[in-house]
Amino acid sequence: MLGLRQRILTATSEEEVNKLLAEGKTYEFASVKTRNSWASAVRRKSAGEKYVPTKSETPAKKRKVRRAR
Repeated sequence: MLGLRQRILTATSEEEVNKLLAEGKTYEFASVKTRNSWASAVRRKSAGEKYVPTKSETPAKKRKVRRAR
C-alpha cells in the first residue's frame, strides 16, 4: 500500500493530485512535517520529477552475529 506522498508522485493528472491533497486535509492527526512533505511532493511533481524511490532501495540494517563460546 502506497502512502499519500507516493500516490501524489505517481498521479497521472493534475485533477488527481488536487483530489489527493484534499484527501490529505482530512487527515486529522497528520503532523506539520508530513503536510510539508505532501506539498514538497506536489512541487516536485509539477517540476517534472518522475523518480519515486521505493522502500527496497534503502540499505538494510546489518544484524550482529553472536559468536560461539
